[in-house]
Amino acid sequence: MKEKNYLTCFSILAIISSAFYAFWAFSVAYQASFIKGFDKLFINLIANQNKTELFILKHLTVLANTPVVIGYTVVLVIFLLLKRKYALAGFSTFVMALANGNNWLLKHIVQRPRPAVSHLVKATGYSFPSGHSAGSMSICLVLFVVVLILMNKGLLKRLLLIILPIIPFIIGMSRIYVHVHYPSDVLGGFIEAITYFLLGLLIFQSKLFKNNDK
Repeated sequence: MKEKNYLTCFSILAIISSAFYAFWAFSVAYQASFIKGFDKLFINLIANQNKTELFILKHLTVLANTPVVIGYTVVLVIFLLLKRKYALAGFSTFVMALANGNNWLLKHIVQRPRPAVSHLVKATGYSFPSGHSAGSMSICLVLFVVVLILMNKGLLKRLLLIILPIIPFIIGMSRIYVHVHYPSDVLGGFIEAITYFLLGLLIFQSKLFKNNDK
């Protein structure tokens, strides 16, 4: 019974997320007026010249550089394979490969230039969607499931389940702080990661949660 509930829930969420992702990408690609308003609103809210905050975020943002995210993924998948958690390893590989691979593809389809202001960190390539946002969101969502399934109940597990969803938002904000992405790029990266995460849950849910149904 629970398996059917999971399937229905993940199916509905995946459809909604996919539709919103397609709508957002289309709106950015065709420079919809509300996207410009969205960017202006959040840039004004987030823009800050506090030197301490800028220093911290300039160093935090590198934690989601593409090579670093690939490193996280490889270590995680090897760990899961060694633990013989093959469903989790497959799920992790699926989400990380598709979310981040699609990010590269969509960047080259939309070809949105980065903000025409002085960048505070090195950034090359196109702007939409934010690879750091997609990478950080996808790895943290995957780790959330890994922690949820593998770790025993306790304070550490509860802390990780609280902290992991927060990390991508800090990384995403840092990309706006250092002037290399628009807010709509960051949201696009988040939606992209969430979409493939939900698709991964939809495909692997029967194997991931079969031992967790009580």
